[in-house]
Amino acid sequence: MGKAVTDVRKPALQQPEWDDPSQVRRIREVLAARPPLVRAEDVCALRTLLAQVARGGALVVQAGDCAENPDDCDAAHVSRKSAVLDMLAATLKMAAHKPVIRVGRIAGQFAKPRSRPVERVGGRELPVYRGHMVNGPEPTPEARRHDPLRLLTSYMSAGDVMEHLGWRGSAFAGHQPPPVEPRVWTSHEALVLDYELPMVRELGDDRRWLGSTHWPWIGERTRQLDGAHLDLVADIVNPVAVKVGPTTTVAEITGLCERLDPLRDPGRLTLIARMGADLVRDTLPALVEAVRLAGHPVIWLSDPMHGNTVTGPDGHKTRLLETMAREIRGFLRAVTDAGGTAGGLHLETTPDDVLECVADLSVFEGRAVRRSSLCDPQLNPEQAVALASVWADVDVRRGAGAQAAPACGAAAQPVPR
Repeated sequence: MGKAVTDVRKPALQQPEWDDPSQVRRIREVLAARPPLVRAEDVCALRTLLAQVARGGALVVQAGDCAENPDDCDAAHVSRKSAVLDMLAATLKMAAHKPVIRVGRIAGQFAKPRSRPVERVGGRELPVYRGHMVNGPEPTPEARRHDPLRLLTSYMSAGDVMEHLGWRGSAFAGHQPPPVEPRVWTSHEALVLDYELPMVRELGDDRRWLGSTHWPWIGERTRQLDGAHLDLVADIVNPVAVKVGPTTTVAEITGLCERLDPLRDPGRLTLIARMGADLVRDTLPALVEAVRLAGHPVIWLSDPMHGNTVTGPDGHKTRLLETMAREIRGFLRAVTDAGGTAGGLHLETTPDDVLECVADLSVFEGRAVRRSSLCDPQLNPEQAVALASVWADVDVRRGAGAQAAPACGAAAQPVPR
Protein backbone atom coordinates (compact mmCIF):
# COMPACT_ATOMS: atom_id res chain seq x y z
CA MET A 1 0.00 0.00 0.00
CA GLY A 2 1.22 3.52 -0.80
CA LYS A 3 1.32 6.27 1.77
CA ALA A 4 -0.75 9.37 1.11
CA VAL A 5 0.86 11.76 -1.35
CA THR A 6 1.52 15.23 0.05
CA ASP A 7 2.91 18.48 -1.30
CA VAL A 8 5.36 18.86 1.56
CA ARG A 9 8.66 17.10 2.06
CA LYS A 10 8.35 16.52 5.76
CA PRO A 11 7.04 13.59 7.81
CA ALA A 12 3.24 13.27 7.78
CA LEU A 13 1.99 11.03 10.58
CA GLN A 14 -1.46 9.44 10.91
CA GLN A 15 -2.11 9.39 7.15
CA PRO A 16 -4.30 6.85 5.32
CA GLU A 17 -2.75 4.02 3.36
CA TRP A 18 -4.47 4.24 0.01
CA ASP A 19 -4.46 1.30 -2.42
CA ASP A 20 -4.19 3.43 -5.57
CA PRO A 21 -2.01 6.58 -5.41
CA SER A 22 -3.04 7.59 -8.93
CA GLN A 23 -6.69 7.68 -7.87
CA VAL A 24 -5.72 9.86 -4.91
CA ARG A 25 -3.94 12.29 -7.23
CA ARG A 26 -7.05 12.58 -9.41
CA ILE A 27 -9.26 13.20 -6.39
CA ARG A 28 -6.88 15.86 -5.12
CA GLU A 29 -7.15 17.59 -8.49
CA VAL A 30 -10.94 17.50 -8.23
CA LEU A 31 -10.86 18.99 -4.73
CA ALA A 32 -8.44 21.71 -5.82
CA ALA A 33 -10.88 22.72 -8.57
CA ARG A 34 -13.91 22.86 -6.25
CA PRO A 35 -15.01 26.06 -4.47
CA PRO A 36 -13.63 26.54 -0.95
CA LEU A 37 -16.02 25.79 1.89
CA VAL A 38 -15.19 29.03 3.71
CA ARG A 39 -14.40 32.54 2.51
CA ALA A 40 -11.18 34.36 3.29
CA GLU A 41 -13.07 37.36 4.67
CA ASP A 42 -14.90 35.14 7.15
CA VAL A 43 -11.65 33.51 8.24
CA CYS A 44 -10.19 36.96 8.91
CA ALA A 45 -13.34 38.04 10.76
CA LEU A 46 -13.03 35.07 13.11
CA ARG A 47 -9.38 35.87 13.70
CA THR A 48 -10.39 39.41 14.72
CA LEU A 49 -12.98 38.03 17.13
CA LEU A 50 -10.43 35.67 18.63
CA ALA A 51 -8.12 38.61 19.21
CA GLN A 52 -10.75 39.87 21.66
CA VAL A 53 -10.59 36.51 23.45
CA ALA A 54 -6.80 36.78 23.64
CA ARG A 55 -7.22 40.19 25.28
CA GLY A 56 -9.75 38.88 27.80
CA GLY A 57 -12.80 40.51 26.23
CA ALA A 58 -14.68 37.37 25.14
CA LEU A 59 -14.79 33.60 25.59
CA VAL A 60 -14.94 30.62 23.22
CA VAL A 61 -16.95 27.43 23.42
CA GLN A 62 -15.75 24.86 20.88
CA ALA A 63 -17.82 21.69 20.91
CA GLY A 64 -19.30 18.95 18.77
CA ASP A 65 -18.90 15.41 17.52
CA CYS A 66 -15.88 13.31 18.31
CA ALA A 67 -16.20 12.05 14.73
CA GLU A 68 -18.85 13.46 12.41
CA ASN A 69 -21.20 11.12 10.59
CA PRO A 70 -22.11 12.18 7.02
CA ASP A 71 -25.59 10.78 7.69
CA ASP A 72 -26.07 13.54 10.28
CA CYS A 73 -25.41 16.49 7.97
CA ASP A 74 -29.04 17.38 7.27
CA ALA A 75 -30.71 20.54 8.56
CA ALA A 76 -32.38 18.86 11.55
CA HIS A 77 -29.16 17.35 12.90
CA VAL A 78 -27.19 20.54 12.34
CA SER A 79 -29.85 22.55 14.17
CA ARG A 80 -29.70 20.21 17.18
CA LYS A 81 -25.92 20.45 17.32
CA SER A 82 -26.10 24.24 17.13
CA ALA A 83 -28.61 24.26 19.98
CA VAL A 84 -26.10 22.53 22.26
CA LEU A 85 -23.56 25.25 21.48
CA ASP A 86 -26.20 27.87 22.26
CA MET A 87 -26.80 26.34 25.69
CA LEU A 88 -23.11 26.17 26.49
CA ALA A 89 -22.53 29.74 25.36
CA ALA A 90 -25.45 31.00 27.43
CA THR A 91 -24.06 29.26 30.52
CA LEU A 92 -20.65 30.89 30.14
CA LYS A 93 -22.02 34.30 29.22
CA MET A 94 -24.32 34.43 32.24
CA ALA A 95 -21.36 34.13 34.59
CA ALA A 96 -18.67 36.02 32.71
CA HIS A 97 -20.80 38.84 31.26
CA LYS A 98 -18.75 38.55 28.09
CA PRO A 99 -19.59 37.67 24.50
CA VAL A 100 -19.10 33.97 23.77
CA ILE A 101 -17.95 32.81 20.35
CA ARG A 102 -19.66 29.57 19.28
CA VAL A 103 -17.45 27.17 17.34
CA GLY A 104 -18.52 23.70 16.27
CA ARG A 105 -16.46 20.60 15.74
CA ILE A 106 -18.44 20.50 12.55
CA ALA A 107 -18.39 20.57 8.73
CA GLY A 108 -15.19 18.55 8.45
CA GLN A 109 -14.55 16.55 11.63
CA PHE A 110 -14.50 13.36 9.58
CA ALA A 111 -10.99 12.07 10.40
CA LYS A 112 -9.49 10.75 13.63
CA PRO A 113 -5.91 9.99 14.68
CA ARG A 114 -5.57 6.60 16.33
CA SER A 115 -3.11 5.08 18.76
CA ARG A 116 -2.95 1.77 16.84
CA PRO A 117 -3.31 1.02 13.12
CA VAL A 118 -5.27 -2.22 13.65
CA GLU A 119 -7.65 -3.79 16.15
CA ARG A 120 -9.03 -7.27 16.78
CA VAL A 121 -12.78 -7.66 16.25
CA GLY A 122 -14.47 -11.03 16.61
CA GLY A 123 -11.18 -12.88 16.47
CA ARG A 124 -9.83 -11.21 13.33
CA GLU A 125 -7.52 -8.26 12.81
CA LEU A 126 -8.90 -5.23 10.97
CA PRO A 127 -7.65 -1.75 10.17
CA VAL A 128 -8.86 0.61 12.88
CA TYR A 129 -11.68 3.04 12.09
CA ARG A 130 -10.14 6.44 11.23
CA GLY A 131 -13.26 8.49 10.56
CA HIS A 132 -15.61 8.57 7.59
CA MET A 133 -13.08 10.52 5.54
CA VAL A 134 -10.92 7.39 5.47
CA ASN A 135 -13.01 4.28 6.15
CA GLY A 136 -16.20 3.01 7.77
CA PRO A 137 -16.87 1.91 11.35
CA GLU A 138 -18.48 -1.41 10.40
CA PRO A 139 -16.21 -4.32 11.43
CA THR A 140 -15.70 -5.78 7.95
CA PRO A 141 -12.61 -5.78 5.70
CA GLU A 142 -14.44 -3.88 2.97
CA ALA A 143 -15.73 -1.14 5.28
CA ARG A 144 -12.33 -0.70 6.90
CA ARG A 145 -10.50 -0.34 3.59
CA HIS A 146 -9.01 3.14 3.15
CA ASP A 147 -11.10 4.56 0.31
CA PRO A 148 -10.01 7.89 -1.26
CA LEU A 149 -13.49 8.47 -2.70
CA ARG A 150 -14.45 9.34 0.87
CA LEU A 151 -12.43 12.54 0.48
CA LEU A 152 -15.04 13.74 -2.01
CA THR A 153 -18.04 12.61 0.04
CA SER A 154 -16.57 14.40 3.05
CA TYR A 155 -16.30 17.60 1.03
CA MET A 156 -19.91 17.26 -0.12
CA SER A 157 -21.17 16.58 3.40
CA ALA A 158 -19.20 19.51 4.81
CA GLY A 159 -20.72 21.75 2.15
CA ASP A 160 -24.20 20.66 3.17
CA VAL A 161 -23.45 21.56 6.78
CA MET A 162 -22.10 24.97 5.79
CA GLU A 163 -25.33 25.69 3.96
CA HIS A 164 -27.47 24.59 6.92
CA LEU A 165 -25.40 26.82 9.22
CA GLY A 166 -26.26 29.75 6.97
CA TRP A 167 -22.83 30.72 5.69
CA ARG A 168 -23.00 32.92 2.60
CA GLY A 169 -20.48 32.22 -0.10
CA SER A 170 -19.78 28.64 0.95
CA ALA A 171 -19.40 26.03 -1.75
CA PHE A 172 -23.04 24.99 -1.54
CA ALA A 173 -24.76 28.27 -0.63
CA GLY A 174 -27.68 29.16 -2.86
CA HIS A 175 -28.08 32.38 -4.79
CA GLN A 176 -30.56 33.75 -2.25
CA PRO A 177 -29.18 34.94 1.10
CA PRO A 178 -29.96 32.65 4.04
CA PRO A 179 -32.81 33.71 6.35
CA VAL A 180 -30.55 34.17 9.37
CA GLU A 181 -26.98 35.21 9.97
CA PRO A 182 -24.52 32.41 10.75
CA ARG A 183 -24.31 31.61 14.44
CA VAL A 184 -21.71 28.85 14.47
CA TRP A 185 -18.15 28.99 13.17
CA THR A 186 -16.61 25.77 11.89
CA SER A 187 -13.51 23.90 13.02
CA HIS A 188 -11.95 20.48 12.67
CA GLU A 189 -8.66 18.70 13.13
CA ALA A 190 -6.60 19.24 9.98
CA LEU A 191 -5.38 15.66 9.78
CA VAL A 192 -5.68 14.06 6.32
CA LEU A 193 -3.37 16.08 4.09
CA ASP A 194 -4.82 14.67 0.88
CA TYR A 195 -7.98 16.57 1.85
CA GLU A 196 -6.48 19.69 3.42
CA LEU A 197 -3.72 20.58 0.96
CA PRO A 198 -6.02 20.79 -2.10
CA MET A 199 -8.25 23.15 -0.10
CA VAL A 200 -5.52 25.77 0.35
CA ARG A 201 -6.32 28.89 -1.70
CA GLU A 202 -4.33 31.95 -2.77
CA LEU A 203 -5.37 35.40 -1.57
CA GLY A 204 -3.46 37.15 -4.35
CA ASP A 205 -1.05 39.02 -2.08
CA ASP A 206 1.38 36.20 -1.32
CA ARG A 207 -0.92 34.99 1.45
CA ARG A 208 -3.03 31.83 1.53
CA TRP A 209 -5.98 30.52 3.47
CA LEU A 210 -7.28 27.06 4.20
CA GLY A 211 -10.67 26.76 2.55
CA SER A 212 -11.84 23.63 4.37
CA THR A 213 -12.74 25.30 7.69
CA HIS A 214 -12.66 28.60 9.53
CA TRP A 215 -10.46 27.34 12.37
CA PRO A 216 -8.23 24.28 11.91
CA TRP A 217 -6.41 22.63 14.77
CA ILE A 218 -3.44 20.28 14.86
CA GLY A 219 -3.67 17.35 17.23
CA GLU A 220 -1.31 16.13 19.93
CA ARG A 221 -0.12 13.26 17.71
CA THR A 222 0.76 15.39 14.66
CA ARG A 223 2.20 18.62 16.11
CA GLN A 224 5.88 17.77 15.47
CA LEU A 225 7.94 20.88 14.72
CA ASP A 226 9.52 19.13 11.73
CA GLY A 227 6.22 17.67 10.52
CA ALA A 228 3.99 18.31 7.53
CA HIS A 229 0.98 19.35 9.60
CA LEU A 230 2.73 22.35 11.10
CA ASP A 231 3.92 23.27 7.62
CA LEU A 232 0.29 23.35 6.51
CA VAL A 233 -1.00 25.72 9.19
CA ALA A 234 2.12 27.88 9.42
CA ASP A 235 1.48 29.10 5.89
CA ILE A 236 -2.19 30.18 6.13
CA VAL A 237 -3.98 33.25 7.48
CA ASN A 238 -6.64 31.25 9.34
CA PRO A 239 -6.55 31.32 13.10
CA VAL A 240 -5.01 28.02 14.16
CA ALA A 241 -4.98 25.89 17.29
CA VAL A 242 -2.72 23.13 18.58
CA LYS A 243 -3.49 20.51 21.21
CA VAL A 244 -0.84 20.04 23.88
CA GLY A 245 -0.62 17.25 26.44
CA PRO A 246 1.30 16.50 29.64
CA THR A 247 4.49 15.40 27.86
CA THR A 248 4.89 18.78 26.15
CA THR A 249 8.14 20.50 27.07
CA VAL A 250 8.88 24.20 27.40
CA ALA A 251 11.17 23.98 24.38
CA GLU A 252 8.46 22.33 22.30
CA ILE A 253 5.74 24.80 23.17
CA THR A 254 7.88 27.88 22.63
CA GLY A 255 9.00 26.38 19.33
CA LEU A 256 5.38 25.85 18.31
CA CYS A 257 4.52 29.43 19.19
CA GLU A 258 7.49 30.86 17.32
CA ARG A 259 6.67 28.79 14.25
CA LEU A 260 2.94 29.56 14.16
CA ASP A 261 2.84 33.04 15.69
CA PRO A 262 6.14 34.76 14.85
CA LEU A 263 4.47 38.19 14.73
CA ARG A 264 2.85 37.68 18.15
CA ASP A 265 -0.56 38.58 16.78
CA PRO A 266 -3.55 38.23 19.17
CA GLY A 267 -6.12 35.82 17.74
CA ARG A 268 -3.68 33.91 15.56
CA LEU A 269 -2.82 31.02 17.90
CA THR A 270 -4.79 29.00 20.44
CA LEU A 271 -3.33 26.24 22.61
CA ILE A 272 -5.77 23.55 23.71
CA ALA A 273 -4.58 21.91 26.93
CA ARG A 274 -5.44 18.22 27.40
CA MET A 275 -3.34 17.40 30.44
CA GLY A 276 -5.47 15.09 32.57
CA ALA A 277 -6.97 16.05 35.91
CA ASP A 278 -4.11 14.56 37.93
CA LEU A 279 -1.40 16.38 35.95
CA VAL A 280 -2.81 19.75 34.95
CA ARG A 281 -1.75 21.65 38.06
CA ASP A 282 1.80 20.25 37.89
CA THR A 283 2.48 20.48 34.16
CA LEU A 284 0.53 23.42 32.78
CA PRO A 285 1.87 26.44 34.77
CA ALA A 286 5.41 26.17 33.42
CA LEU A 287 4.11 26.00 29.84
CA VAL A 288 1.82 28.99 30.29
CA GLU A 289 4.59 31.02 31.88
CA ALA A 290 7.08 30.14 29.14
CA VAL A 291 4.65 31.22 26.42
CA ARG A 292 3.87 34.45 28.28
CA LEU A 293 7.53 35.30 28.79
CA ALA A 294 8.17 34.68 25.09
CA GLY A 295 5.57 37.36 24.33
CA HIS A 296 2.99 35.23 22.50
CA PRO A 297 -0.60 36.43 23.19
CA VAL A 298 -2.14 32.97 22.86
CA ILE A 299 -5.59 31.83 23.92
CA TRP A 300 -5.63 28.85 26.27
CA LEU A 301 -8.60 26.46 25.97
CA SER A 302 -9.32 23.56 28.29
CA ASP A 303 -10.00 20.14 26.77
CA PRO A 304 -10.97 18.21 29.92
CA MET A 305 -11.89 15.06 28.02
CA HIS A 306 -8.95 13.54 26.15
CA GLY A 307 -6.65 13.26 29.14
CA ASN A 308 -9.28 11.53 31.26
CA THR A 309 -10.46 8.53 29.25
CA VAL A 310 -10.82 5.23 31.13
CA THR A 311 -12.23 1.79 30.33
CA GLY A 312 -15.49 0.84 32.00
CA PRO A 313 -16.40 -2.61 33.33
CA ASP A 314 -18.22 -3.34 30.06
CA GLY A 315 -15.01 -2.81 28.08
CA HIS A 316 -16.10 0.48 26.50
CA LYS A 317 -14.20 3.73 26.89
CA THR A 318 -15.78 6.35 29.14
CA ARG A 319 -14.98 9.57 30.99
CA LEU A 320 -15.93 10.47 34.55
CA LEU A 321 -17.71 13.79 34.99
CA GLU A 322 -16.07 14.78 38.27
CA THR A 323 -12.62 14.02 36.87
CA MET A 324 -13.30 16.34 33.94
CA ALA A 325 -14.61 18.98 36.34
CA ARG A 326 -11.38 18.73 38.33
CA GLU A 327 -9.36 19.31 35.18
CA ILE A 328 -11.36 22.45 34.37
CA ARG A 329 -10.80 23.85 37.86
CA GLY A 330 -7.11 22.96 37.74
CA PHE A 331 -6.77 24.48 34.28
CA LEU A 332 -8.31 27.78 35.36
CA ARG A 333 -6.07 27.98 38.41
CA ALA A 334 -2.93 27.07 36.45
CA VAL A 335 -3.52 29.47 33.56
CA THR A 336 -4.59 32.48 35.60
CA ASP A 337 -1.87 32.03 38.22
CA ALA A 338 0.77 31.87 35.46
CA GLY A 339 -0.54 35.02 33.79
CA GLY A 340 -2.16 33.44 30.75
CA THR A 341 -5.56 33.98 29.15
CA ALA A 342 -8.07 31.24 29.93
CA GLY A 343 -10.30 31.58 26.89
CA GLY A 344 -12.86 28.79 27.09
CA LEU A 345 -13.70 25.13 26.64
CA HIS A 346 -13.15 22.47 23.98
CA LEU A 347 -15.62 19.58 24.40
CA GLU A 348 -16.83 16.49 22.55
CA THR A 349 -20.62 16.61 22.65
CA THR A 350 -23.71 15.11 21.10
CA PRO A 351 -27.30 16.37 21.06
CA ASP A 352 -28.45 12.80 21.68
CA ASP A 353 -29.63 11.46 25.04
CA VAL A 354 -26.71 9.07 25.49
CA LEU A 355 -24.72 7.90 28.50
CA GLU A 356 -21.15 7.59 27.26
CA CYS A 357 -19.65 9.75 30.04
CA VAL A 358 -20.79 8.97 33.58
CA ALA A 359 -20.63 10.12 37.18
CA ASP A 360 -19.67 6.65 38.40
CA LEU A 361 -18.47 3.47 36.69
CA SER A 362 -21.12 1.47 38.54
CA VAL A 363 -23.64 2.87 36.04
CA PHE A 364 -22.45 0.26 33.55
CA GLU A 365 -22.96 -2.75 35.81
CA GLY A 366 -25.80 -4.99 34.72
CA ARG A 367 -27.48 -2.59 32.32
CA ALA A 368 -27.39 -1.63 28.66
CA VAL A 369 -26.19 1.91 28.03
CA ARG A 370 -27.14 3.94 24.98
CA ARG A 371 -24.22 5.17 22.88
CA SER A 372 -23.99 7.01 19.58
CA SER A 373 -20.31 7.94 19.29
CA LEU A 374 -18.35 6.49 16.40
CA CYS A 375 -15.15 6.70 18.42
CA ASP A 376 -14.65 8.30 21.87
CA PRO A 377 -17.24 8.95 24.62
CA GLN A 378 -19.15 12.22 24.28
CA LEU A 379 -21.12 14.43 26.66
CA ASN A 380 -24.89 14.59 26.35
CA PRO A 381 -26.40 18.11 26.51
CA GLU A 382 -27.11 18.00 30.25
CA GLN A 383 -23.58 16.83 31.03
CA ALA A 384 -22.03 19.42 28.72
CA VAL A 385 -23.93 22.24 30.43
CA ALA A 386 -22.84 20.88 33.81
CA LEU A 387 -19.18 21.13 32.79
CA ALA A 388 -19.71 24.63 31.40
CA SER A 389 -21.24 25.48 34.77
CA VAL A 390 -18.03 24.38 36.48
CA TRP A 391 -16.17 27.03 34.48
CA ALA A 392 -18.90 29.56 35.19
CA ASP A 393 -18.81 28.87 38.94
CA VAL A 394 -15.07 29.50 39.07
CA ASP A 395 -15.58 32.72 37.08
CA VAL A 396 -18.13 33.92 39.61
CA ARG A 397 -15.95 33.05 42.60
CA ARG A 398 -12.96 34.82 41.10
CA GLY A 399 -15.07 37.87 40.34
CA ALA A 400 -14.46 37.55 36.61
CA GLY A 401 -18.02 38.62 35.94
CA ALA A 402 -17.99 41.64 38.21
CA GLN A 403 -17.43 44.04 35.32
CA ALA A 404 -18.68 43.65 31.78
CA ALA A 405 -15.98 43.20 29.18
CA PRO A 406 -15.62 45.63 26.28
CA ALA A 407 -17.48 44.81 23.10
CA CYS A 408 -15.61 43.30 20.20
CA GLY A 409 -13.95 45.70 17.79
CA ALA A 410 -15.91 47.38 15.04
CA ALA A 411 -13.87 45.64 12.37
CA ALA A 412 -15.07 42.23 13.50
CA GLN A 413 -18.28 40.44 12.71
CA PRO A 414 -20.41 40.74 15.88
CA VAL A 415 -20.23 37.79 18.22
CA PRO A 416 -23.60 35.97 18.16
CA ARG A 417 -25.35 36.39 21.50
